[in-house]
Amino acid sequence: MRLSQSQEILENLSFALQMCFTANMAQATTRVDEIYRRLRTDILSGRHQPGARLLSATLCQDYGISSGVLREILPRLAGEGLVVSEPQRGFRVARISVEDLQHLTEARVLVESTALRAAIEHGDLQWESTLVAAHHTLAGSRSMDDDGAIQDDWMRAHWNFHHCLLSACPNRRLLQIADQFRDATEMYRCWSGPLGDEPDRDVAGEHRGILEATVGRDAELAVRLLTEHYEHTLRIMSRVGALSGAPSRAG
Repeated sequence: MRLSQSQEILENLSFALQMCFTANMAQATTRVDEIYRRLRTDILSGRHQPGARLLSATLCQDYGISSGVLREILPRLAGEGLVVSEPQRGFRVARISVEDLQHLTEARVLVESTALRAAIEHGDLQWESTLVAAHHTLAGSRSMDDDGAIQDDWMRAHWNFHHCLLSACPNRRLLQIADQFRDATEMYRCWSGPLGDEPDRDVAGEHRGILEATVGRDAELAVRLLTEHYEHTLRIMSRVGALSGAPSRAG
């Protein structure tokens, strides 16, 4: 009996330790994910400017994290193309240029045109409802604050609308690539200069037209409007030099 009781105590202790370890690991993972999202948002919103070095000591202090946590986060961002690793120098935010934006736009049009056609073909009523709701949130969000800085809520709503637009596409790999290209475009949107000053451009109308064509299951029109939407933004960004340093209103 004593041996059996001892074994039971050891098993219970082992189980308790395992649960404690699992809980600590889950907490650590949650913390890493939280800081990853914060740093990612700060890069996409332009708080860390394109090309800027990401100094480990400064990041650890600003985000209240250890160097170990930072070592987990930066490679993830590098995998998304948002930061670049430089031998002997650490990491920096990816640089942007008009030429890169042109290549990015071409790639984005190719990928999203295919994904949008598939989404229109396979999307159901639930997809339509989610897309309409995402557009409603975007249309009701204010893009700029009183100081001319792009609003985080608008950025999230804009990203989510374009994500929902393609979400019925059954090819998950294609959607992952589309998300990565969309993230890369966010830096250009924040640092390309004011795009909403074009008197002949109605960005809200462009989004509404894309929505209506998509829900109306007109794939050709939806793809054409989406392509024009991206190419219009490309032309404006290229004209202002793509690096004026002021947040934009559109895209």
